[in-house]
Amino acid sequence: MLKVLIVSGALVFCAAGCVKDVPSGAPPQTRVTSQAPPTKVPATRPSVPVKPVLTGPGTYTFQYQGATGSIQIPANILDPRLQRYGDYRRLAHARPITYLIAQVNNRSEETITMYEVVVVTATGQQIEATGISDYIDTWSETFAGDDADLDKYTRGLKLSNASQFQLLPGAKGTAFLGAKEPITSVQRVFVYPAGPFVRVEARRVK
Repeated sequence: MLKVLIVSGALVFCAAGCVKDVPSGAPPQTRVTSQAPPTKVPATRPSVPVKPVLTGPGTYTFQYQGATGSIQIPANILDPRLQRYGDYRRLAHARPITYLIAQVNNRSEETITMYEVVVVTATGQQIEATGISDYIDTWSETFAGDDADLDKYTRGLKLSNASQFQLLPGAKGTAFLGAKEPITSVQRVFVYPAGPFVRVEARRVK
């Protein structure tokens, strides 16, 4: 049996005596679902490892106006190219020095003299290395004066002249330098390739 009820001005049809309370003017209930837009995950780039700066004794390279060079800091004392310097130093009874050997390829338009190399140690000490001729000239003074030994003095003079380093554009050569102090640590290296007013920094490669 179908019953018709009037509840607050609304008609409600119920079957089998069912009674529903429906408020007047109530809007139909609708289920609204919302979904947030997907969050964008930024693309991550693979991290590139930073190559550490090499320090310490080893081979350092430099560039200047097209000229390139590599320096052994310090040089191996057993290098046969150093024997003539060691022999003359011992002859003069002079103190040992630390040797540096630089191989230079002068592709610049300037004369490369390897005026000076300055090594900054791990403790902040500055060690200056100059051309080996400076040391030979000092050693040769031992054989000058009242008790002059002309033969030994002349030997030093010839050795000094032969060790002068002036590399013209387009030439390749080897420069020998010396430092008064031992070099046991190296933090940075500065090269004065063409005189006292031009400085570049050398980087260790091995």
